[in-house]
Amino acid sequence: MTSNCISQTFDPAAGLPDAFCELPGKVYAADPFWLGEDEAALRQQFSSANPWFQNNSAWIGVVPGKARLAGFFSHREIDGEPAAFFGFWEGFDDPSVHNDLFRELSDWAAAKGAKRLYGPINFTTFNAYRLRLDSFDTGCFPGEPWNPDYYPALMNKLGFDCRYRYLSTFNQTPDIINSVADDYLKVKPKLEQVVRMEAMTPKFWLDHLDEIYGFVDQVFGANFAYTAISREAFGTACGEDFASRFCPASSVLARSQDGRIAGFFLVFPDYGPLLSQATPNAVASKDLRYQSHFQALPRPRRGLAKTAGVHPDFRSLGLFTAMSCELSLRAEGLYDELGAALVREDNNSRQFALRHGTAAQRHYGLFQKAL
Repeated sequence: MTSNCISQTFDPAAGLPDAFCELPGKVYAADPFWLGEDEAALRQQFSSANPWFQNNSAWIGVVPGKARLAGFFSHREIDGEPAAFFGFWEGFDDPSVHNDLFRELSDWAAAKGAKRLYGPINFTTFNAYRLRLDSFDTGCFPGEPWNPDYYPALMNKLGFDCRYRYLSTFNQTPDIINSVADDYLKVKPKLEQVVRMEAMTPKFWLDHLDEIYGFVDQVFGANFAYTAISREAFGTACGEDFASRFCPASSVLARSQDGRIAGFFLVFPDYGPLLSQATPNAVASKDLRYQSHFQALPRPRRGLAKTAGVHPDFRSLGLFTAMSCELSLRAEGLYDELGAALVREDNNSRQFALRHGTAAQRHYGLFQKAL
């Protein structure tokens, strides 16, 4: 291990070393597509203000100017064995440096009792996770994995294999509407005898945040590596800033006749063109607001169907498909293209985009390694 490497169990009271925060700016200095990293938000995550540290522990490693890595251990099991995560991984194409950092992390995680290492996962899957595998000439949208094209090969050299693959698909909005409109409008009146299709607005989201918090656990609790978070943490991650960014015109809320949330599907504009470091006077991600920035997006404009869930009581209705149709119709005139974002490849929900139009695709991976 190089002599100037920092490798240690992380103390949230001490904060992150400057070298850890500075590293991405060096790696992506010449990358016009990079959307930047919010240093203040990063330091907030790695501080005592993050309730994650109340019961869990982390490790950090950084070789200044070359590579960085973080590890997370939360006493959770995946497939019946204790697991740890790695995240916030960045660096230049130097396998020996990465090998040193991952060896240090693996030793730390094994000493904690972990049998397997998964990642990239930044703390939990409520935050950024997965690695970009292809389409490095197309840029990225906010929340989409973005990394240098040599990262997947580095994973293989480091002894990791891909546990799950994910994809995003992109179709022209008119193609989807032409494909679904007639059939959907025929069945919608019968469907609305059970659930009503409405616009999901920021006001509804914030007014019903307690109900949505419980809904999220019920709907997503069985997902791979799902980690429940506190109501306080949920409010921070999915509160006012979050609600101010999704599209209130095309996002869909399905409500039962007695007023319960049966499902929702959120659509976000692809704010990437306003954020990339190649954009003059780029907007800081923390400042994004739908009301302020939607009209500033250049055409062709892309909408991203990113977050969807159906309550178990309503899954027999075909509600995911119905909400997909509904948001597509609501997107007419707003978005030239619609993307189904970050869907696991074995999830049936990916079939909607693949059926309706000629979908362009991007792929991502979540990696694992036995310790």
